[in-house]
Amino acid sequence: MDKEFELNNSTEELAQTENRTEEPSASKDEVFIEFEDEDVSWADEDDSEHEEISSPAEFTVVHTERKKPKRKAVKFIALSLACGLVFGAGFGLASGLTKKHAVSKIPVGTTDVALHKGESGVYTSDIADIAQACMPSVVAITNHSVEDVMTFFGPYSQEVVSSGSGIIIGKNDSELLIVTNYHVVTNTKGLKVVFSCVEERLETGVDVNEIDDGTIPPAVVKGYDAEKDLAVIAVRLEEIPADILAEVKIAALGDSSKLRPGDRVVAIGNSLGYGQSVTTGIVSAVDREITMQSANGKGTVTNAYIQTDAAINQGNSGGALLDMYGNLIGINSVKIATTGVEGMGYAIPISDVEGIIDDLMIQKTRYEVEEDKQGFLGISGSDISEEATQMYGMPSGVYVNSVEKGLAADKAGIKEGYIITAFEGDKISSITQLQEKLRYYEEGEKVKVTVKIPSENGYIDKELEVVLSNRSKNIKE
Repeated sequence: MDKEFELNNSTEELAQTENRTEEPSASKDEVFIEFEDEDVSWADEDDSEHEEISSPAEFTVVHTERKKPKRKAVKFIALSLACGLVFGAGFGLASGLTKKHAVSKIPVGTTDVALHKGESGVYTSDIADIAQACMPSVVAITNHSVEDVMTFFGPYSQEVVSSGSGIIIGKNDSELLIVTNYHVVTNTKGLKVVFSCVEERLETGVDVNEIDDGTIPPAVVKGYDAEKDLAVIAVRLEEIPADILAEVKIAALGDSSKLRPGDRVVAIGNSLGYGQSVTTGIVSAVDREITMQSANGKGTVTNAYIQTDAAINQGNSGGALLDMYGNLIGINSVKIATTGVEGMGYAIPISDVEGIIDDLMIQKTRYEVEEDKQGFLGISGSDISEEATQMYGMPSGVYVNSVEKGLAADKAGIKEGYIITAFEGDKISSITQLQEKLRYYEEGEKVKVTVKIPSENGYIDKELEVVLSNRSKNIKE
């Protein structure tokens, strides 16, 4: 796979570790988060007092190790500009990631940051130098998506435009590859990427969605890991003007495992959708474990984060957290925002997910197929509720209500009562997610569908090869 990627810069390593010594990391401090339908509160023995927060998706946060008598209400804001999106489908899958990933082969760029020897004898760089050197590696992402809204007159679909950030982490023969958060690109109907050099040329207040001069190319989702809130998107090189391509840079990777509380960091991202901005702070804690329950109740997922007091705001999701050498050490993801809580932002440690990103980078890039040519399973299915999971031990996935005779699922041996848990290796937790997948596959394609078959002793896993039928009918929910 090494030959597949090209670097815009040399691979000479920076003197990242000069005069640095490793120290024990801070002890792990677990936080458990559950979504609520209404109010948000710190869960405690005495929950008579809590602060109400208005938000479409809210949840309870519980410290599992230390008990404090009174805790303020908090909410996590998934840093997408869409105000109602709080991790959205980004954490819609059950926890328990067990897939083994390859050793990282992400191409390593260089930052060209000027190093200065400080009073302590350690070489670092000015924040302005870091911003200048690293800004070409960070992009702004605009996502056009459709979401269902429930009203007094019933549900209807509306288009939503949200903003996020991304980091250029590689290039192959035909694509520029960008890593971001999954919740930034979830349910997308169209993505656009704004490079920093293009942003500098735009007039203040210009709507990037109205620019069609070829400087803001479209992108597609190449692969994602919803549990880790990661996605890699691809931009065709042929759709990037040569002068712009010459100015972009591949991010230089750092080692987040060597971070210590107190280390200085820099965050770059598309804050509030206004364009790239730079903030700075310190590492407040490392290996901060947070357990989250998805908004639709589809299980929980636990991930470790870098906690920082560098300002991370809506739109910064998917942006870069950098060390003082300009190396990428984290992917900005979430923050805590409430009265009485300041400076609690979180980033995904890059060293924890390099292998996952590698796997996403080498997946086949798929483009949406014309509707009349899209593949079709031939089932009616429904989501499995949280109550069914808790009461009956049913796994997360799509419950098959019925199978249409003679179509793809029937021919492959899928039967009523089976639960579809994965499609082409990607976990499936809802009928909407399954429908979204099928938009990128043509009739006649062979795909692997993983099902759980009920038995007297629980469920049996089975992988079936399915030849997709013509999408002449719609999947019924």
